[in-house]
Amino acid sequence: MKLALLQGNRFTPWHLAAFRHLRENPDITAFRAESEIQRHFESQGADALDFPIEPIHFDTHAGFWIERVKNRFLARYGNREAQILPFHERLRGFDLLQSWELFTDWSGEAAEARRKWDIPLAVMVWDNIPFNMEHSAYRRDIKAHVRKQADRFLVHTERSRRMLRLEGVEDARIVKIAPGVDTHLFSPGTPDRARFGFDAEDLVLLFVGWLLPRKGIDFLLMALRELVDDPKLAGRRLRLWMVGAGPGRDRVEALVRRLGLEQVCVFGGSAPYTEMPAYFRVADVFVLPSIATPQWQEQFGMSLIEAMASGVPVVSTLSGAIPEIVGDAGLLCQPNDFVALHGALRRLLTDPSARQELAQRGRTHAESCFSLEGYAENLSAIYEEMLRG
Repeated sequence: MKLALLQGNRFTPWHLAAFRHLRENPDITAFRAESEIQRHFESQGADALDFPIEPIHFDTHAGFWIERVKNRFLARYGNREAQILPFHERLRGFDLLQSWELFTDWSGEAAEARRKWDIPLAVMVWDNIPFNMEHSAYRRDIKAHVRKQADRFLVHTERSRRMLRLEGVEDARIVKIAPGVDTHLFSPGTPDRARFGFDAEDLVLLFVGWLLPRKGIDFLLMALRELVDDPKLAGRRLRLWMVGAGPGRDRVEALVRRLGLEQVCVFGGSAPYTEMPAYFRVADVFVLPSIATPQWQEQFGMSLIEAMASGVPVVSTLSGAIPEIVGDAGLLCQPNDFVALHGALRRLLTDPSARQELAQRGRTHAESCFSLEGYAENLSAIYEEMLRG
């Protein structure tokens, strides 16, 4: 089978893992756009692809030079979105197409190839907000085209399934499968705290992700200030280890200074994906305090299952798909609420037995529900069913 894999500029180590374990070793070609985001993922190991890469380009960086300059100007000053140069002709000859989200240029090109050459098309959907990304006629037209042409929509949560139903996709074309994590790589182990500059007695809170407001880090810092002042934690040295990159660090550092947490917070930067288990093992508690915005709410939270698989107790929020992912294997509190977050963290930080129980529960949950082998097997079965027609 010749599979065209369209992930835009989202070729990440965790997205790619399952495609290396598909049955029958299909011939996979990745259609990838270069961007700052993609370069960030490459620094984490996403450049180690086991299959060929076909480059595709935004109209602000390729094409006739006059159009390129005009598009750059409009993108900067005219609120115009950069668009992908058409590439659907290059998809001819593939046996199956796999794209992502209804609203992307990549799915639009895949839908056009599906229409012209009758190539089966699967669209992986993480989005969970009905009628999202319909701010322009251009995006609305892409979504309508993809809804009409796609053979299967692969969702990871019930929330995404219900979103697709509201947008008019029939149940018969929606398949729910759980993503997976390598539970051999992400597994409990002896923490090497000295490597990262932590003492054995430190209580380490770990945050992994983009330093963006939607990840709720502001509320985490407010809760941390209260934890530092909490009489029940008097005499204990708390550390918040923020592992991540991207825009927003200056804003976060300013809030750290305003709250007087300079001696408590540690910025870990980004790290290669294969090194992340060592980071998780150092933590006493993993926390993902995501909040919702009008355009986004947590779609899955891969770091949640990585933490659970690593045997780290999880604290997160009742935002987006998080309750579906964590279930009763973590503590969940209201989003946008530093008081609730303080309470959940305080409960675990002051009770080692509660941390141990939750860690064991999370590991069991990750192994039973989110194995990489199970994910690859389910993807393989779906592709084979699509090829049979």
